Amino acid sequence: MFLCFDIGGTNIKSCLTAVDGKCLDNISVRTPETYEEILHVLNTIAKQFGQFDACAVAVPGTCSPESGEILFCPNLTCLNKRNIRDDLEDQLNKPVFVENDANLAALGEYYYVEKDNINNMIFLTIGTGLGGGAILNGELLSSDISLFEAGHVNIEPDGRQCGCGKRGCLETYASIGGIIKTYESLSNGKKVDNVNTIYNAMKAGDKIATLTFEVFGGSLGIGMATLANILVPKKIKIGGGISELADAFLPHTIKVFSRNIYPAYKSRVQIEVSTLKNSAGLYGCSALCKTKLGL
Repeated sequence: MFLCFDIGGTNIKSCLTAVDGKCLDNISVRTPETYEEILHVLNTIAKQFGQFDACAVAVPGTCSPESGEILFCPNLTCLNKRNIRDDLEDQLNKPVFVENDANLAALGEYYYVEKDNINNMIFLTIGTGLGGGAILNGELLSSDISLFEAGHVNIEPDGRQCGCGKRGCLETYASIGGIIKTYESLSNGKKVDNVNTIYNAMKAGDKIATLTFEVFGGSLGIGMATLANILVPKKIKIGGGISELADAFLPHTIKVFSRNIYPAYKSRVQIEVSTLKNSAGLYGCSALCKTKLGL
């Protein structure tokens, strides 16, 4: 059995899985503000689950899978420069593997949904931020540093300030925060608490809310085309919390994508909502444990 953690900016999701990826038990808690509290939560959950053979942790930032150090995590800065692998191994006395959360979401979606169908795939997780992972020739694109920071391709020179320190990143337009900023800008500063408020307004016919999702969908389409022009995947799949609202933006995303992708690639790339949706990262943790242990 494998202990799987997906650390997000808002929640920590956890699951105890069988070797075949089946979730046997799960717990979700709010993400604490300090690194020490996060470690305490992970250790407490591990004790609640009981026996397991290995643990994998999906982290919301750039990390070194080889050393276990988290190098840069703009949306959860308490993790910066921490070695969560070594610290957890000391507490759990089991092998611990660490990877970027979007990379593991890509691995989970591929390993448990697409492995028998395609060899090349891009996966985008859209929530607090925008992350990405890529599968090339049936393998997760990886190195000594986690790769494929899709949310930080530039789509608007000198555009919005991003948490990474740059301006105009895709993430600043195609994320929860990006949607809210767009709505507030289009509505002359009207404040909203969450994306669901904007989504419900769109469903009720609100023109500003409708335009907000059109702007979001267009930004996402441009970002997708940029990535597809480089890797030419068979599929681009969308996961994360925003994937649940796909009816509000996906048709426009596909139109903008089709206008911006290199013509020779247009008919080769399908865009779909993830099958595993917001659970893809946990499935990826399970797949990582399985492959690392050679099972």
